[in-house]
Amino acid sequence: MLNSDGTPLLTRGELAERLLEIAERDDDGEPKTGRRYYYLALSHGYIKPDMSDTPEGKKSRDAAYDRVTAVLGILRKQSRLGWNMVLDLTRDLDQWQTYASPREARAAMRRQYQEDRWLGQSCYPIMVVEKDTMEPVCQPMAMNWQMPFASSRGYSSLRLQYDVARMLRRRCAKTSQDIVVYFVSDLDPSGLDLQRAWEEALRSFGVTALFVRIALTWDQIDSHTDIRGRPLTELGIQVKASDSRSEGYVEEYLSRYGGGPDDARCWETDVLPAAIIRQALDDHIHTWLNARLWERRDREVERARELL
Repeated sequence: MLNSDGTPLLTRGELAERLLEIAERDDDGEPKTGRRYYYLALSHGYIKPDMSDTPEGKKSRDAAYDRVTAVLGILRKQSRLGWNMVLDLTRDLDQWQTYASPREARAAMRRQYQEDRWLGQSCYPIMVVEKDTMEPVCQPMAMNWQMPFASSRGYSSLRLQYDVARMLRRRCAKTSQDIVVYFVSDLDPSGLDLQRAWEEALRSFGVTALFVRIALTWDQIDSHTDIRGRPLTELGIQVKASDSRSEGYVEEYLSRYGGGPDDARCWETDVLPAAIIRQALDDHIHTWLNARLWERRDREVERARELL
């Protein structure tokens, strides 16, 4: 069998070995969703589906994704890949948290104890991502900065937008801090429009916020390459002509890259290495963060932990 470009398709065994390498090496060896494995395999060139906006292109991409997830299932059943290395965001097992002794409970409390590190800073940040597949990538970045995190799951998020706005209004009333929303979504007509929808929703709920798009941006597509050094422009999917939001997006694309309407491409955020998103977030925070105050709060929290 052949890839869409005419090159031989990797055998199932060959793909399995490549996916094991991805599990160990990419994203610092952290667990990943099946879709993340798919995009990393795409970046490495281990799969080469048709990226056109045609029924054949969609069928080709779906088949490649199904092949990746099928091989991941086999690897786990063979105990070659840990079950925890492939994240399933739709299923959870809830268990009671118990401790073997009061000493163990106190040790756990010390590790978990936190105080509000943003008190005294000029701004208060929150991260919002478009979809659940980016949660395992981006949520640890938000946790590292002790900022709230929300997965929008597309447009069906009015209650979430209300809850976020209510939390931010209370924060502003308490601290008078400016609000910064770090936004992550696909670089496509819907992903850009979703950011607009969030901006309008927060304003309608009485929240004034600065939105900072840290991924995916045109500059990131132009400036970075995939794991093999290929321009990210080569990983674009043809824009759906039927998308009612595509007109302005296609105009922007053509102003940057030229060509005709059928040449316009869009990208899912999954194509971007996690390190680039993390760097974009850290760089912007450091433009306004009072680092000396942050470090002092770190020391205060550590002293408080020692008292527990």
